[in-house]
Amino acid sequence: MPPHTLTFIQLVLGISVGLLVPSDITSINLPPLMLVGLITCMFAQVSVSYLWLHKKEQWSKMDSLLGSAPGAMAAVLALNEAQPIPSSKVIFTHTIRLVALIILAGIIASDAEPKALQLTFDAVSYWLLAVALLAWVCGGMLEKIGIPAPYMVTGMVTAIIANSMLSEAHLAIPQVLVFAATSALGALLGIRLKDITGREFLIHTRSGIIVTALSLGVTLLFAFGFSLLLEQSFVVLLMSWVPGSIEAITIAAIYLGLEPMLIVLNHVTRMVILHLLPLAAKWLYPTKFKPTRKRI
Repeated sequence: MPPHTLTFIQLVLGISVGLLVPSDITSINLPPLMLVGLITCMFAQVSVSYLWLHKKEQWSKMDSLLGSAPGAMAAVLALNEAQPIPSSKVIFTHTIRLVALIILAGIIASDAEPKALQLTFDAVSYWLLAVALLAWVCGGMLEKIGIPAPYMVTGMVTAIIANSMLSEAHLAIPQVLVFAATSALGALLGIRLKDITGREFLIHTRSGIIVTALSLGVTLLFAFGFSLLLEQSFVVLLMSWVPGSIEAITIAAIYLGLEPMLIVLNHVTRMVILHLLPLAAKWLYPTKFKPTRKRI
């Protein structure tokens, strides 16, 4: 594939996540205890999945950590590619989760009217180009010091700042670019899995199903417990903390008459935390990762 494919994926998906953060985020009431619940739920999801993969499946510590991340597959892929030897089982495990989410999104959004993919240029598009250029330059600087997934981090941070400063512009990344980045991500996943054997397929499928089930089980427990503490709807907390597609969860929340903005804010917070994982990984494992530009 083209040498800068992963850079393109990181920029597009990083900016798209950053633009999801509402410019008037302070106007949305997110109880501090709910934020505590989100973070502790994520920690429990990662811990339970990590222990299973490391202790039961005998995965390495790094592979177990990457395999247990609740979502943000592009960030996981970038971290995995930054390892000296990328792990196919990490990608396969996340692919199982991704397939489940795609099926869920298809079921939830089956009644929605399809929208034509358009790529037009206007004032907003030029602002987005400026955001992308700044993110690309800053990402190159982070790449030189060995930060994994640098363009995803700078894309997200730059988009958050631009969205807050240019709230009247209503910045939104064209869906055709998100579609292209997602398709490229799928192609990269296919390349990484092309040499997998039938036996490995069965083993990693089992691992992916178990890890997904463990994450969902942890989410159910935390949603139930914090629904009692917060006197909040169990379904709202479940949809706020379940590892899943922001778009699919938002559509489901609207259909069910729940609190879509509160649910979206929880998922955006989760995605921001997960997309900052490259910085944490560089701090925790300073010699583990290396630049990925020449790998793909």
